[in-house]
Amino acid sequence: MTHFETMDTIVKQFFDNLPKSYTAYCDYIAHLIVGNLKANDTEKLLASVGRPQLDLSPEGSFRSTKKTIDVEDRFGKKYRVTVEEVRE
Repeated sequence: MTHFETMDTIVKQFFDNLPKSYTAYCDYIAHLIVGNLKANDTEKLLASVGRPQLDLSPEGSFRSTKKTIDVEDRFGKKYRVTVEEVRE
């Protein structure tokens, strides 16, 4: 059991010591979009708002923090909202 507690401490120290510039809020922003887009559609023009999709390689491995959300209006037209970290 001590090994797991030690590993937990090591991981926590690693993430606590990362500069704040390493933190990306793509998940949080995508969550806010999904949760509020349809709720604020007072004109009832949206038929569906999808769940955020991860940016994965064809093999299924993580590529980036980018998230995409598919939206469809009541006339069947589809849209894609992308949340992506901009690195300068």
